[in-house]
Amino acid sequence: MQKLKIMKRLRLYSEIITAIIFTLSTLRASAQPPVKVVAGLIYMNDGTLTPNQKMYPKLTDSLDNNLKKNNKDTISLFYRALLYLRYNSGLAKPYQLSKGAMENLEVAKNMVERADSLKMQALNLKILRAEIYRELCYRFTGDESWQLNGKQIAVRKTRFNGYKDLANKYYDELAQLDKRNAYAYLKLTINYKYPL
Repeated sequence: MQKLKIMKRLRLYSEIITAIIFTLSTLRASAQPPVKVVAGLIYMNDGTLTPNQKMYPKLTDSLDNNLKKNNKDTISLFYRALLYLRYNSGLAKPYQLSKGAMENLEVAKNMVERADSLKMQALNLKILRAEIYRELCYRFTGDESWQLNGKQIAVRKTRFNGYKDLANKYYDELAQLDKRNAYAYLKLTINYKYPL
């Protein structure tokens, strides 16, 4: 009789523990990754400046699948663009001509522009958009004169100037929106010219 009561209690405790673990795991799996803004730049708040692509494979796959099903999900667009930015930033890939960095940043640019066109109003989206354009400008700062002809240089200079104008415009808008951090945003504006 005593053993039966103990067995029932153990089973009850194990069911309760299983339910708690299941609840916590589903909450953790569905939670949005933490984000922080420091000095006008946006980061994943995971203790690193640049997340390793191996840290977020499930999140990346989940966001990609969600965007295939619903390409109007602004939260998925935001987080996927943030991951593209962090994986391809100057800290992650310091060499300006790193393979795929420019292309991935342009995908991120299209994602934030799509989220903005869908009326996402979050300040973090505006910060992310400005930073993506800033990183795109950085990708044009390498010495490429030895591998480009005059026509290609002119096309790249036009693209650089377009990205620079948009980055500076977005940082000016951020300085107006978030006056408390205006100095940080204005400090991030791009003052350099296309090097060729």
